[in-house]
Amino acid sequence: MMPITRDDLEILLDTPQQLNYVVSAYADLTVRDGFRHFASTELANIARAADTALSEAEARKVLDEHVGPILKEVEQTKPGAKGLAAFSAPGRGLFHVIPLHFPVENKLVLDEDPFVMPLLERWFGDPSYLVALIDSHELHLFEAHSGHAEHVTGLNKEVPVEIQRDKPRFTYKKRFLDTWHERQQQLTNDQFLKGAADLISDHYRAGAFTGLILLGQAPTTSAIRRLLHKEADTAVVLEHAQSMKPEPKVKDVEGDVSRAMDQWRAAERGRILDELKQRWEQGHLVANGPTEVLDALQQGRAVEVIIGPDRTMPGARCSSCGYRFGAPTAQCVYCNGRTINVNAVQEILRMAVRQPVARVHLLGRPGERAPDPMERANGVAAFLRAEANWTPSEPVRA
Repeated sequence: MMPITRDDLEILLDTPQQLNYVVSAYADLTVRDGFRHFASTELANIARAADTALSEAEARKVLDEHVGPILKEVEQTKPGAKGLAAFSAPGRGLFHVIPLHFPVENKLVLDEDPFVMPLLERWFGDPSYLVALIDSHELHLFEAHSGHAEHVTGLNKEVPVEIQRDKPRFTYKKRFLDTWHERQQQLTNDQFLKGAADLISDHYRAGAFTGLILLGQAPTTSAIRRLLHKEADTAVVLEHAQSMKPEPKVKDVEGDVSRAMDQWRAAERGRILDELKQRWEQGHLVANGPTEVLDALQQGRAVEVIIGPDRTMPGARCSSCGYRFGAPTAQCVYCNGRTINVNAVQEILRMAVRQPVARVHLLGRPGERAPDPMERANGVAAFLRAEANWTPSEPVRA
């Protein structure tokens, strides 16, 4: 089962100026008794309970109309999927189903926006990586996601025609010049490594990868980095020493990648929190709280966003101009348009998908005795490339 793609998310990120309700459903397809799941039954029970609780006739009608097709999709999902996400809003021409490679909690949400928080958390919290295992004669490319590595393609160096040493015209000097060996030549001049770098770069740009991992000996991976296209080179998150086995197995690479990624995540968390502490102390290019972070994203000033364990922060979005606010407000302060209540964290993640320059780091819950490192920033912060050159007026209180 392939991970969530950008196309799966793009169709759910648009916010048309409509007030049609959207039914968002998540189904847990985990097999519980050996051969079947109970997602349809549990979703139907949730729908009945919601139907009783709803007071708006329009909302109740929408729920009744769209739960049936969603339950049908749940029953028809192909084996192998661990979960399912379905979104229905005929008024917007939307009916989108996404088989998931991870389990989710059975849930039905009726709102004016698709509820995509579980998908966005997975997108940023469990990113996919392109892994290149390479030596001077062989390249293997893997796509790693959800702790698994899948072999996708490879490249082998062509064996040169054997040099004829029995003919007198071949002198020692000529034999040396006609023999290619990485210890005798500059690695960046190796045609095989140039072809490998092109293959890695093209595959990276064609996919939706969070980063690139290079496995191999240091001289080879260093040469590959100098040959990679700029976009792929800047995406390298890890270089890890590993010898090429005669026939590298997916399980071996998966284990190496998992161990390397655990070390990298721990180091990355430490780096982020150390830099955040320094910026707080110096008051240097840092946004604190959902309001400042949303402003920075909408103004294109955010470079990295750090979100703590709290994923539910009240916010608002103008239904006219689309501006997002990090606190509930009844009226837009810029166009005086009507606003709708939203989850500020979901809006931050939705905007980050559309802004590849803004990296997102989701921090898990600290230990029982460990303090929440994001408490000072009200749960969310961002590193900025520049301060705002204007100050918005005070928001209108509800």
